[in-house]
Amino acid sequence: MRDRLRSLARLVLPLSVRRWMLTTWSIARSPGGWTIVCRKLRALPRKLLGLVATALSIVVLNLAIWLAPAVGAVRLRRGEPRSLWGVTPILTLQLKARADRALGFRSTSLVYVTYVITSRFDLNLQRPYVLAVKFGLGLAFQRLVLAWALVRYDVFHFFADRGLLDSTERLQINSEELAALRRAGKRVYVYAYGADVRTRLATLALGRWNFCVDCTEPPKYCTCHDAEAQHYVSELTKSVTALVSLGDMLTYMPEAKHINYWPLDLDRFNAVLPDTPPSGPLRIAHAPNHTHFKGSKYLERTIDRLKVQGYDIEYCKVQGVPNSEVLALFAQSDIVADQFIGGAYGYTALEAMALGKPVLSFVRSPDLVEAPDECPIINATPDELEQALLWVIRNRDSLRTIGEQGRRYVERWHGISAIAARLGQLYRDTANFPPAVVDRIRRQQEQEEARRSTIPLVRNWQHPFLIARQPVTEGLGALAGTSPR
Repeated sequence: MRDRLRSLARLVLPLSVRRWMLTTWSIARSPGGWTIVCRKLRALPRKLLGLVATALSIVVLNLAIWLAPAVGAVRLRRGEPRSLWGVTPILTLQLKARADRALGFRSTSLVYVTYVITSRFDLNLQRPYVLAVKFGLGLAFQRLVLAWALVRYDVFHFFADRGLLDSTERLQINSEELAALRRAGKRVYVYAYGADVRTRLATLALGRWNFCVDCTEPPKYCTCHDAEAQHYVSELTKSVTALVSLGDMLTYMPEAKHINYWPLDLDRFNAVLPDTPPSGPLRIAHAPNHTHFKGSKYLERTIDRLKVQGYDIEYCKVQGVPNSEVLALFAQSDIVADQFIGGAYGYTALEAMALGKPVLSFVRSPDLVEAPDECPIINATPDELEQALLWVIRNRDSLRTIGEQGRRYVERWHGISAIAARLGQLYRDTANFPPAVVDRIRRQQEQEEARRSTIPLVRNWQHPFLIARQPVTEGLGALAGTSPR
Protein backbone atom coordinates (compact mmCIF):
# COMPACT_ATOMS: atom_id res chain seq x y z
CA MET A 1 0.00 0.00 0.00
CA ARG A 2 2.81 2.38 0.93
CA ASP A 3 4.56 1.69 -2.37
CA ARG A 4 1.36 2.39 -4.31
CA LEU A 5 0.91 5.71 -2.50
CA ARG A 6 4.49 6.67 -3.30
CA SER A 7 3.99 5.82 -6.97
CA LEU A 8 0.76 7.85 -7.09
CA ALA A 9 2.50 10.80 -5.39
CA ARG A 10 5.29 10.70 -7.99
CA LEU A 11 2.69 10.85 -10.75
CA VAL A 12 0.53 13.61 -9.26
CA LEU A 13 2.69 15.82 -7.06
CA PRO A 14 5.54 18.08 -8.20
CA LEU A 15 9.01 17.23 -6.93
CA SER A 16 9.12 20.34 -4.73
CA VAL A 17 5.88 19.28 -2.99
CA ARG A 18 7.11 15.71 -2.44
CA ARG A 19 10.33 17.01 -0.92
CA TRP A 20 8.35 19.32 1.33
CA MET A 21 6.18 16.42 2.54
CA LEU A 22 9.18 14.17 3.23
CA THR A 23 10.99 16.98 5.08
CA THR A 24 7.90 17.70 7.17
CA TRP A 25 7.45 14.01 8.06
CA SER A 26 11.11 13.76 9.07
CA ILE A 27 10.81 16.86 11.28
CA ALA A 28 7.58 15.55 12.87
CA ARG A 29 9.34 12.38 14.02
CA SER A 30 12.07 14.36 15.82
CA PRO A 31 11.74 15.62 19.44
CA GLY A 32 9.64 18.78 19.56
CA GLY A 33 9.09 18.51 15.85
CA TRP A 34 5.33 19.00 15.93
CA THR A 35 5.76 22.68 16.85
CA ILE A 36 7.84 23.19 13.72
CA VAL A 37 5.40 21.15 11.63
CA CYS A 38 2.45 23.25 12.82
CA ARG A 39 4.32 26.37 11.80
CA LYS A 40 5.05 24.89 8.35
CA LEU A 41 1.40 23.87 7.95
CA ARG A 42 0.27 27.41 8.72
CA ALA A 43 2.61 28.64 5.96
CA LEU A 44 1.34 26.01 3.53
CA PRO A 45 -1.56 28.03 2.07
CA ARG A 46 0.80 30.91 1.14
CA LYS A 47 3.30 28.47 -0.36
CA LEU A 48 0.59 26.79 -2.42
CA LEU A 49 -0.70 30.21 -3.50
CA GLY A 50 2.80 31.09 -4.65
CA LEU A 51 3.11 27.87 -6.67
CA VAL A 52 -0.28 28.38 -8.31
CA ALA A 53 0.43 32.07 -9.03
CA THR A 54 3.82 31.24 -10.53
CA ALA A 55 2.39 28.55 -12.79
CA LEU A 56 -0.54 30.75 -13.82
CA SER A 57 1.69 33.76 -14.57
CA ILE A 58 3.96 31.64 -16.78
CA VAL A 59 0.97 30.29 -18.72
CA VAL A 60 -0.52 33.77 -19.17
CA LEU A 61 2.86 35.20 -20.25
CA ASN A 62 3.35 32.48 -22.87
CA LEU A 63 -0.18 33.05 -24.15
CA ALA A 64 0.55 36.80 -24.43
CA ILE A 65 3.78 36.11 -26.34
CA TRP A 66 1.80 34.00 -28.81
CA LEU A 67 -1.02 36.52 -29.17
CA ALA A 68 0.95 39.81 -29.17
CA PRO A 69 2.37 39.76 -32.75
CA ALA A 70 -1.06 39.44 -34.36
CA VAL A 71 -2.67 42.09 -32.16
CA GLY A 72 0.22 44.49 -32.72
CA ALA A 73 0.17 43.99 -36.48
CA VAL A 74 -3.50 45.01 -36.61
CA ARG A 75 -2.76 48.22 -34.68
CA LEU A 76 0.17 49.15 -36.87
CA ARG A 77 -1.79 48.59 -40.08
CA ARG A 78 -4.33 51.05 -38.71
CA GLY A 79 -1.53 53.53 -37.94
CA GLU A 80 -2.23 53.35 -34.18
CA PRO A 81 1.07 52.36 -32.47
CA ARG A 82 1.35 52.23 -28.70
CA SER A 83 4.48 52.69 -26.60
CA LEU A 84 5.41 52.02 -22.98
CA TRP A 85 8.06 53.96 -21.05
CA GLY A 86 9.28 52.30 -17.87
CA VAL A 87 10.14 51.49 -15.23
CA THR A 88 13.03 53.42 -13.69
CA PRO A 89 11.30 56.38 -11.97
CA ILE A 90 13.28 59.01 -13.86
CA LEU A 91 11.88 62.53 -13.53
CA THR A 92 11.37 62.81 -17.30
CA LEU A 93 9.72 59.42 -17.90
CA GLN A 94 6.20 60.81 -18.15
CA LEU A 95 7.44 63.63 -20.42
CA LYS A 96 9.00 61.11 -22.80
CA ALA A 97 5.64 59.37 -23.04
CA ARG A 98 4.11 62.76 -23.89
CA ALA A 99 6.71 63.18 -26.63
CA ASP A 100 5.55 59.90 -28.15
CA ARG A 101 1.95 61.08 -27.94
CA ALA A 102 2.99 64.15 -29.96
CA LEU A 103 3.91 61.66 -32.72
CA GLY A 104 0.46 60.12 -32.61
CA PHE A 105 1.32 57.16 -30.36
CA ARG A 106 -0.84 56.04 -27.46
CA SER A 107 1.92 56.13 -24.88
CA THR A 108 2.12 55.40 -21.14
CA SER A 109 4.77 55.78 -18.45
CA LEU A 110 4.79 52.98 -15.84
CA VAL A 111 6.69 52.53 -12.57
CA TYR A 112 6.68 50.16 -9.59
CA VAL A 113 8.31 52.59 -7.14
CA THR A 114 8.74 56.36 -6.83
CA TYR A 115 11.34 58.59 -5.19
CA VAL A 116 10.97 61.82 -3.25
CA ILE A 117 11.77 63.86 -6.38
CA THR A 118 8.45 63.15 -8.13
CA SER A 119 5.49 60.77 -8.38
CA ARG A 120 4.19 62.19 -11.68
CA PHE A 121 3.74 59.04 -13.80
CA ASP A 122 0.82 57.81 -15.90
CA LEU A 123 0.62 54.40 -14.24
CA ASN A 124 2.04 53.95 -10.73
CA LEU A 125 1.81 50.29 -9.64
CA GLN A 126 3.58 50.80 -6.32
CA ARG A 127 0.65 49.78 -4.08
CA PRO A 128 -0.34 46.54 -5.86
CA TYR A 129 3.32 45.62 -6.32
CA VAL A 130 4.14 46.11 -2.64
CA LEU A 131 1.08 44.02 -1.73
CA ALA A 132 2.16 41.25 -4.11
CA VAL A 133 5.67 41.24 -2.66
CA LYS A 134 4.21 41.01 0.86
CA PHE A 135 2.60 37.70 -0.08
CA GLY A 136 5.64 36.44 -1.99
CA LEU A 137 4.00 37.02 -5.37
CA GLY A 138 6.19 39.84 -6.69
CA LEU A 139 7.61 38.02 -9.72
CA ALA A 140 4.22 36.48 -10.61
CA PHE A 141 2.66 39.96 -10.49
CA GLN A 142 5.39 41.35 -12.74
CA ARG A 143 4.93 38.52 -15.24
CA LEU A 144 1.25 39.38 -15.48
CA VAL A 145 2.13 43.05 -16.03
CA LEU A 146 4.57 42.02 -18.77
CA ALA A 147 1.90 39.80 -20.37
CA TRP A 148 -0.58 42.69 -20.35
CA ALA A 149 2.05 45.04 -21.81
CA LEU A 150 3.00 42.62 -24.59
CA VAL A 151 -0.58 42.56 -25.84
CA ARG A 152 -1.24 46.28 -25.32
CA TYR A 153 1.99 47.95 -26.56
CA ASP A 154 4.14 47.79 -29.68
CA VAL A 155 7.21 49.78 -28.60
CA PHE A 156 9.04 49.43 -25.28
CA HIS A 157 11.44 52.00 -23.86
CA PHE A 158 13.56 51.00 -20.85
CA PHE A 159 16.63 52.31 -19.11
CA ALA A 160 19.50 49.85 -18.91
CA ASP A 161 19.09 49.07 -15.21
CA ARG A 162 15.67 47.37 -15.20
CA GLY A 163 12.55 46.34 -17.08
CA LEU A 164 9.13 45.07 -16.05
CA LEU A 165 10.63 41.94 -14.42
CA ASP A 166 13.09 42.16 -11.56
CA SER A 167 16.50 40.88 -12.58
CA THR A 168 18.79 38.48 -10.76
CA GLU A 169 21.68 40.69 -11.90
CA ARG A 170 22.33 44.14 -10.44
CA LEU A 171 21.44 47.07 -12.73
CA GLN A 172 20.34 44.90 -15.65
CA ILE A 173 17.17 44.02 -17.54
CA ASN A 174 15.93 40.48 -16.90
CA SER A 175 17.05 38.10 -19.68
CA GLU A 176 13.68 36.28 -19.51
CA GLU A 177 11.97 39.59 -20.29
CA LEU A 178 14.27 40.40 -23.20
CA ALA A 179 13.57 36.96 -24.64
CA ALA A 180 9.80 37.45 -24.26
CA LEU A 181 9.95 40.85 -25.98
CA ARG A 182 11.98 39.41 -28.83
CA ARG A 183 9.63 36.43 -29.29
CA ALA A 184 6.64 38.78 -29.29
CA GLY A 185 8.23 40.85 -32.08
CA LYS A 186 8.35 44.10 -30.10
CA ARG A 187 10.46 47.12 -30.88
CA VAL A 188 12.67 47.68 -27.83
CA TYR A 189 14.86 50.72 -27.08
CA VAL A 190 17.28 50.80 -24.14
CA TYR A 191 18.54 54.13 -22.79
CA ALA A 192 21.20 55.16 -20.29
CA TYR A 193 20.82 57.66 -17.46
CA GLY A 194 24.30 57.35 -15.91
CA ALA A 195 24.84 54.89 -13.08
CA ASP A 196 23.22 52.09 -15.09
CA VAL A 197 26.13 51.98 -17.58
CA ARG A 198 29.01 53.88 -15.95
CA THR A 199 32.13 51.76 -15.38
CA ARG A 200 35.20 52.63 -13.40
CA LEU A 201 38.20 52.07 -15.69
CA ALA A 202 36.53 53.72 -18.68
CA THR A 203 35.58 56.69 -16.50
CA LEU A 204 39.05 57.14 -15.02
CA ALA A 205 40.45 57.11 -18.57
CA LEU A 206 38.51 60.29 -19.39
CA GLY A 207 41.12 62.49 -17.78
CA ARG A 208 41.70 64.31 -14.52
CA TRP A 209 38.06 65.27 -13.97
CA ASN A 210 35.54 62.44 -14.07
CA PHE A 211 32.70 60.94 -12.04
CA CYS A 212 35.00 58.44 -10.28
CA VAL A 213 37.56 60.95 -9.03
CA ASP A 214 35.86 61.48 -5.65
CA CYS A 215 33.83 58.26 -5.32
CA THR A 216 34.64 56.56 -2.01
CA GLU A 217 32.36 53.50 -2.31
CA PRO A 218 32.65 51.77 -5.68
CA PRO A 219 30.54 49.93 -6.85
CA LYS A 220 27.77 51.25 -4.59
CA TYR A 221 26.36 53.83 -6.99
CA CYS A 222 27.21 52.59 -10.51
CA THR A 223 27.64 49.33 -12.36
CA CYS A 224 31.44 49.94 -12.16
CA HIS A 225 32.77 46.56 -13.39
CA ASP A 226 34.03 47.15 -16.92
CA ALA A 227 34.13 43.58 -18.25
CA GLU A 228 30.67 42.71 -16.92
CA ALA A 229 29.15 45.93 -18.21
CA GLN A 230 30.72 45.52 -21.66
CA HIS A 231 29.34 41.97 -21.86
CA TYR A 232 25.88 43.20 -20.82
CA VAL A 233 25.89 46.01 -23.37
CA SER A 234 27.04 43.57 -26.03
CA GLU A 235 24.16 41.21 -25.21
CA LEU A 236 21.70 44.11 -25.24
CA THR A 237 22.90 45.07 -28.71
CA LYS A 238 21.88 41.60 -29.94
CA SER A 239 18.50 41.66 -28.18
CA VAL A 240 16.99 45.11 -28.75
CA THR A 241 16.05 47.34 -31.65
CA ALA A 242 18.57 50.00 -30.66
CA LEU A 243 20.60 51.33 -27.77
CA VAL A 244 20.24 55.07 -27.22
CA SER A 245 22.57 57.33 -25.27
CA LEU A 246 23.68 60.92 -24.82
CA GLY A 247 26.26 63.11 -23.12
CA ASP A 248 28.80 61.37 -20.91
CA MET A 249 26.97 58.00 -21.25
CA LEU A 250 28.16 57.69 -24.86
CA THR A 251 31.53 56.65 -23.45
CA TYR A 252 30.05 53.37 -22.21
CA MET A 253 27.67 52.64 -25.10
CA PRO A 254 29.71 53.56 -28.21
CA GLU A 255 27.35 51.57 -30.47
CA ALA A 256 24.33 53.54 -29.28
CA LYS A 257 22.32 56.08 -31.25
CA HIS A 258 23.27 59.59 -30.12
CA ILE A 259 20.02 61.38 -29.23
CA ASN A 260 19.41 63.99 -26.54
CA TYR A 261 16.28 62.67 -24.83
CA TRP A 262 15.85 65.00 -21.83
CA PRO A 263 12.53 66.85 -22.39
CA LEU A 264 11.13 69.82 -20.51
CA ASP A 265 7.48 70.71 -19.95
CA LEU A 266 8.08 74.39 -20.63
CA ASP A 267 4.55 75.29 -19.54
CA ARG A 268 5.69 74.57 -15.96
CA PHE A 269 8.54 77.11 -16.14
CA ASN A 270 8.10 80.84 -16.03
CA ALA A 271 11.35 82.66 -16.64
CA VAL A 272 12.53 84.72 -13.64
CA LEU A 273 15.50 86.56 -15.09
CA PRO A 274 18.34 87.90 -12.92
CA ASP A 275 17.87 91.46 -11.70
CA THR A 276 19.11 94.36 -13.81
CA PRO A 277 20.78 96.32 -12.42
CA PRO A 278 22.02 93.62 -10.00
CA SER A 279 21.53 94.19 -6.28
CA GLY A 280 22.66 92.43 -3.13
CA PRO A 281 24.97 89.40 -2.96
CA LEU A 282 25.45 87.05 -5.89
CA ARG A 283 22.96 84.25 -5.16
CA ILE A 284 24.27 80.81 -6.22
CA ALA A 285 21.94 77.77 -6.06
CA HIS A 286 23.14 74.15 -6.10
CA ALA A 287 20.96 71.00 -5.92
CA PRO A 288 23.17 67.88 -6.15
CA ASN A 289 21.79 64.37 -5.74
CA HIS A 290 25.21 63.07 -4.66
CA THR A 291 27.76 65.80 -3.87
CA HIS A 292 30.78 63.63 -4.76
CA PHE A 293 29.40 63.15 -8.29
CA LYS A 294 28.79 66.86 -8.82
CA GLY A 295 32.07 68.29 -7.59
CA SER A 296 30.25 70.22 -4.86
CA LYS A 297 33.31 70.50 -2.63
CA TYR A 298 35.27 72.32 -5.36
CA LEU A 299 32.45 74.80 -5.81
CA GLU A 300 32.19 75.38 -2.06
CA ARG A 301 35.93 75.78 -1.59
CA THR A 302 36.02 78.34 -4.41
CA ILE A 303 33.10 80.28 -2.91
CA ASP A 304 34.80 80.26 0.51
CA ARG A 305 38.03 81.63 -1.01
CA LEU A 306 36.15 84.40 -2.77
CA LYS A 307 34.28 85.30 0.40
CA VAL A 308 37.58 85.61 2.24
CA GLN A 309 38.70 88.01 -0.48
CA GLY A 310 35.66 90.15 0.31
CA TYR A 311 33.23 89.15 -2.45
CA ASP A 312 29.57 89.15 -1.46
CA ILE A 313 28.15 85.68 -2.27
CA GLU A 314 25.07 83.90 -0.95
CA TYR A 315 25.25 80.13 -1.45
CA CYS A 316 22.29 77.78 -1.00
CA LYS A 317 22.42 74.00 -1.45
CA VAL A 318 19.47 71.56 -1.20
CA GLN A 319 19.35 67.76 -1.41
CA GLY A 320 16.67 65.09 -1.18
CA VAL A 321 13.73 67.45 -1.61
CA PRO A 322 10.85 67.40 -4.13
CA ASN A 323 11.56 68.87 -7.54
CA SER A 324 9.13 71.72 -6.85
CA GLU A 325 11.34 72.94 -3.97
CA VAL A 326 14.43 72.80 -6.17
CA LEU A 327 12.74 74.92 -8.83
CA ALA A 328 11.59 77.44 -6.22
CA LEU A 329 15.20 77.83 -5.05
CA PHE A 330 16.45 78.28 -8.61
CA ALA A 331 13.83 80.98 -9.27
CA GLN A 332 15.27 83.03 -6.38
CA SER A 333 18.89 82.73 -7.52
CA ASP A 334 21.15 84.71 -9.83
CA ILE A 335 23.01 81.67 -11.17
CA VAL A 336 22.65 77.88 -10.83
CA ALA A 337 25.65 75.60 -10.29
CA ASP A 338 25.21 72.18 -11.89
CA GLN A 339 28.26 69.85 -11.86
CA PHE A 340 32.02 70.20 -12.31
CA ILE A 341 33.71 66.80 -12.66
CA GLY A 342 31.48 64.55 -14.83
CA GLY A 343 31.95 66.40 -18.10
CA ALA A 344 28.29 66.68 -19.19
CA TYR A 345 25.51 68.91 -17.87
CA GLY A 346 22.53 67.29 -16.15
CA TYR A 347 18.80 67.84 -16.15
CA THR A 348 19.28 70.48 -13.44
CA ALA A 349 20.98 72.68 -16.01
CA LEU A 350 18.03 72.45 -18.40
CA GLU A 351 15.53 73.30 -15.65
CA ALA A 352 17.62 76.29 -14.62
CA MET A 353 17.81 77.57 -18.19
CA ALA A 354 14.05 77.14 -18.54
CA LEU A 355 13.74 79.50 -15.56
CA GLY A 356 15.96 82.04 -17.31
CA LYS A 357 18.97 81.42 -15.07
CA PRO A 358 22.61 81.31 -16.19
CA VAL A 359 24.16 77.89 -15.52
CA LEU A 360 27.67 77.10 -14.35
CA SER A 361 28.82 73.59 -15.30
CA PHE A 362 31.57 71.52 -16.92
CA VAL A 363 30.98 70.03 -20.38
CA ARG A 364 33.91 68.06 -21.74
CA SER A 365 33.21 68.48 -25.46
CA PRO A 366 30.75 70.36 -27.69
CA ASP A 367 29.74 67.12 -29.43
CA LEU A 368 27.95 66.15 -26.21
CA VAL A 369 25.57 69.10 -26.57
CA GLU A 370 22.66 69.84 -28.86
CA ALA A 371 23.45 72.98 -30.91
CA PRO A 372 26.61 73.91 -28.92
CA ASP A 373 26.91 77.34 -30.60
CA GLU A 374 23.58 78.27 -28.99
CA CYS A 375 24.22 76.75 -25.57
CA PRO A 376 24.96 79.52 -23.01
CA ILE A 377 26.29 77.33 -20.18
CA ILE A 378 29.29 78.91 -18.44
CA ASN A 379 31.76 76.05 -18.85
CA ALA A 380 34.33 75.46 -16.10
CA THR A 381 36.27 72.60 -14.51
CA PRO A 382 37.21 72.80 -10.83
CA ASP A 383 40.51 74.34 -11.95
CA GLU A 384 38.61 77.14 -13.73
CA LEU A 385 35.84 77.74 -11.21
CA GLU A 386 37.44 80.71 -9.49
CA GLN A 387 38.17 82.44 -12.79
CA ALA A 388 34.62 81.79 -14.01
CA LEU A 389 32.98 83.03 -10.79
CA LEU A 390 35.13 86.15 -10.77
CA TRP A 391 33.96 86.88 -14.31
CA VAL A 392 30.34 86.37 -13.22
CA ILE A 393 30.80 88.72 -10.24
CA ARG A 394 32.38 91.40 -12.37
CA ASN A 395 29.85 91.04 -15.20
CA ARG A 396 26.57 90.66 -13.36
CA ASP A 397 24.95 92.98 -15.87
CA SER A 398 25.44 90.22 -18.46
CA LEU A 399 23.59 87.54 -16.49
CA ARG A 400 20.15 88.61 -17.63
CA THR A 401 21.08 88.28 -21.32
CA ILE A 402 22.71 84.89 -20.71
CA GLY A 403 19.57 83.79 -18.86
CA GLU A 404 17.37 84.94 -21.76
CA GLN A 405 19.48 82.91 -24.20
CA GLY A 406 19.21 79.88 -21.91
CA ARG A 407 15.42 80.08 -22.06
CA ARG A 408 15.49 80.42 -25.86
CA TYR A 409 17.93 77.48 -26.07
CA VAL A 410 15.68 75.04 -24.19
CA GLU A 411 12.60 76.32 -26.06
CA ARG A 412 14.33 75.52 -29.34
CA TRP A 413 15.96 72.20 -28.44
CA HIS A 414 14.52 70.66 -25.27
CA GLY A 415 10.75 71.13 -25.31
CA ILE A 416 8.55 68.05 -25.60
CA SER A 417 7.95 68.64 -29.31
CA ALA A 418 11.72 68.88 -29.93
CA ILE A 419 12.33 65.54 -28.22
CA ALA A 420 9.37 64.07 -30.15
CA ALA A 421 11.02 65.04 -33.44
CA ARG A 422 14.27 63.33 -32.40
CA LEU A 423 12.42 60.20 -31.26
CA GLY A 424 10.58 60.30 -34.57
CA GLN A 425 13.88 60.20 -36.42
CA LEU A 426 14.96 57.25 -34.26
CA TYR A 427 11.80 55.41 -35.29
CA ARG A 428 12.27 56.28 -38.95
CA ASP A 429 15.82 54.93 -38.84
CA THR A 430 15.17 51.72 -36.89
CA ALA A 431 11.52 50.78 -36.32
CA ASN A 432 10.33 49.81 -39.82
CA PHE A 433 6.88 51.25 -39.20
CA PRO A 434 4.21 51.16 -41.93
CA PRO A 435 3.79 54.26 -44.16
CA ALA A 436 0.81 55.67 -42.20
CA VAL A 437 2.93 55.90 -39.03
CA VAL A 438 6.00 57.26 -40.85
CA ASP A 439 3.94 59.96 -42.58
CA ARG A 440 2.57 61.17 -39.25
CA ILE A 441 6.09 61.30 -37.80
CA ARG A 442 7.33 63.26 -40.81
CA ARG A 443 4.54 65.81 -40.44
CA GLN A 444 5.41 66.35 -36.77
CA GLN A 445 9.07 66.86 -37.65
CA GLU A 446 8.17 69.46 -40.27
CA GLN A 447 5.94 71.27 -37.80
CA GLU A 448 8.72 71.19 -35.20
CA GLU A 449 11.25 72.66 -37.59
CA ALA A 450 8.82 75.45 -38.42
CA ARG A 451 8.17 76.09 -34.72
CA ARG A 452 11.88 76.29 -33.90
CA SER A 453 12.50 78.75 -36.72
CA THR A 454 10.09 81.21 -35.07
CA ILE A 455 12.20 81.39 -31.87
CA PRO A 456 15.03 83.89 -32.38
CA LEU A 457 18.34 83.78 -30.55
CA VAL A 458 19.28 86.55 -28.13
CA ARG A 459 21.93 88.98 -29.32
CA ASN A 460 25.24 89.59 -27.55
CA TRP A 461 24.86 86.86 -24.91
CA GLN A 462 28.31 85.33 -25.50
CA HIS A 463 30.86 85.04 -22.69
CA PRO A 464 34.50 83.80 -22.35
CA PHE A 465 33.53 80.27 -21.18
CA LEU A 466 31.56 78.93 -24.13
CA ILE A 467 31.12 75.17 -24.60
CA ALA A 468 31.60 75.67 -28.33
CA ARG A 469 35.20 76.72 -27.67
CA GLN A 470 36.07 73.28 -26.27
CA PRO A 471 37.92 70.98 -28.70
CA VAL A 472 35.71 68.45 -30.47
CA THR A 473 36.64 64.84 -29.73
CA GLU A 474 37.85 62.68 -32.60
CA GLY A 475 35.08 60.22 -31.82
CA LEU A 476 32.63 59.65 -29.02
CA GLY A 477 34.26 56.33 -28.19
CA ALA A 478 37.61 58.13 -27.91
CA LEU A 479 36.36 59.89 -24.80
CA ALA A 480 37.36 56.82 -22.81
CA GLY A 481 40.15 55.61 -25.07
CA THR A 482 37.77 53.14 -26.72
CA SER A 483 36.26 52.81 -30.15
CA PRO A 484 33.05 51.18 -31.32
CA ARG A 485 33.41 47.42 -31.75
